[in-house]
Amino acid sequence: MSVEILVTSNFKKEAKKLLKKYPSLKGELAELILELETNPQLGTTIMENVYKLRLASKSKG
Repeated sequence: MSVEILVTSNFKKEAKKLLKKYPSLKGELAELILELETNPQLGTTIMENVYKLRLASKSKG
């Protein structure tokens, strides 16, 4: 199954701010992408083929 992970410009902008605050986030996002490639239906279904995820940061505590 072919999976395409779309990253919006708004996400990139917000992530850039959070990466400064939470250093472990970069690795956690990379890990999440790998998980999504193996299980693209991970998360809560919003609509057909659209899912919502929450990511807990280890840096946050």
